[in-house]
Amino acid sequence: MYDNARLLNVKQCFSVNDQKPGWGIRWGYGRGGEPNSAPIPPFQGRPRMKTDIESQISYQRETLQHLKRELNELERHYRDLQTNVTRCEQAVVRNRRQHTTLQVEMQQAEETVEKLQESLEQESVEEGRLDALKAYLRETQEEKAIHEGSYEESVNAIDKSNETLKDVREQLQAKGQTLVESEAKVKRLEAKALKLSTQRQAALHEKNSAIQRIEDAKQDKGMIENKQQAMLARVKDFTEKASKVSPRVPVDAGETTDSLEKKLDKLNGDLAKYQRQIGGDRKEIAEQAAAAFVAWKTAKEQVVHLEELAQLLKAALIDRQDRWRKFRRYISARARSQFTYLLSERSFRGSLKTDHRRRILELHVEPDETKTGKGRITKTLSGGEKSFSTICLLLSLWEAMGSPIRCLDEFDVFMDNVNRDVSMRMMIVAARRSVGRQYILITPQSMGNVDVAADVKIIK
Repeated sequence: MYDNARLLNVKQCFSVNDQKPGWGIRWGYGRGGEPNSAPIPPFQGRPRMKTDIESQISYQRETLQHLKRELNELERHYRDLQTNVTRCEQAVVRNRRQHTTLQVEMQQAEETVEKLQESLEQESVEEGRLDALKAYLRETQEEKAIHEGSYEESVNAIDKSNETLKDVREQLQAKGQTLVESEAKVKRLEAKALKLSTQRQAALHEKNSAIQRIEDAKQDKGMIENKQQAMLARVKDFTEKASKVSPRVPVDAGETTDSLEKKLDKLNGDLAKYQRQIGGDRKEIAEQAAAAFVAWKTAKEQVVHLEELAQLLKAALIDRQDRWRKFRRYISARARSQFTYLLSERSFRGSLKTDHRRRILELHVEPDETKTGKGRITKTLSGGEKSFSTICLLLSLWEAMGSPIRCLDEFDVFMDNVNRDVSMRMMIVAARRSVGRQYILITPQSMGNVDVAADVKIIK
């Protein structure tokens, strides 16, 4: 944006901050034309548009991971800074110590300089110092001669001591040999004692094992005796139960367990074959019979209940049909009487015949009530008479309907003024009688002859 000349009609640009998820950057120009930029904080409110929840959760997770990485980076940078601070503090302490040491050395050097200056001053002031030193040298040489004599005596004493030390070393070597022999003897005795102790431990272990085996044998014996008693009781129980079924069967001589089991298997096979032939054993057949009887009894009860329900439903249907026929007959009679009454408003006469079985509705209208004919069908009527008859039919049928809104469109197109006035008056009267219902009449004619009232509204 700032590389080339300023773009035409461009004041600001917005971009996403790739370093801070959720943040943005605004690029623009100041009042003087200088470039500037400002951060855009993330929106903290609820989303203004419906978005994918999963994508929002994924975006928030990525933002959280990025913030965690930034936190770890800041913590690492903080630890580095702490380390640098500690290193700097240690350097400051070392510099302070070095400063103190250098100050002490400087003071010591100053004291040395002062002492040297004092020595120079004393050497220049003192006289006869050389004579004193020479006297001191003679005294020292005399002491040296005395010490040399003492040294010769000490050397002689050392030689005597070395001879005595040699004798003592020889005696010590003899004692050491004796000590080595004694230690070897002690080791042999200790090995023998260890061997005897090991043998004693082995004997004790074998003794304890023998005692444990004896205890285990006693427990096994008790368990075997208990098992024997249980087997005897079981045999006794089996014998008693078998005696209830049949007396004891004598066993032929020479029969063994295997031969008896083979005979028993053969008898069991014959019994199973017989049961397959008859469809099961006695218990299974009895259970099947009982289940079949229960199912038959349940089915019989259900059939009785269903028959009763069918009779009730049939009676209810007949009653509903009868009431429907009465209701239909009453509606037809009311529509016929209403149709005749409405025709009489125009001095017409006519009849309304209904055939519900053939679903036929016949209209017979005679415009002049003084005539004695049966009336004419609607095809022979004029346009106004036909429209008036249609209005009378609709009003008579609407009385038998429960529709809350009733609408007619261009009903008076083929009517003359007399039929229009009478029809409009009849419909207004019928609308006022129909409480809770609304009539909507659409016509291209002028409604100047209609009296406007509180319940009649004309929209042009």
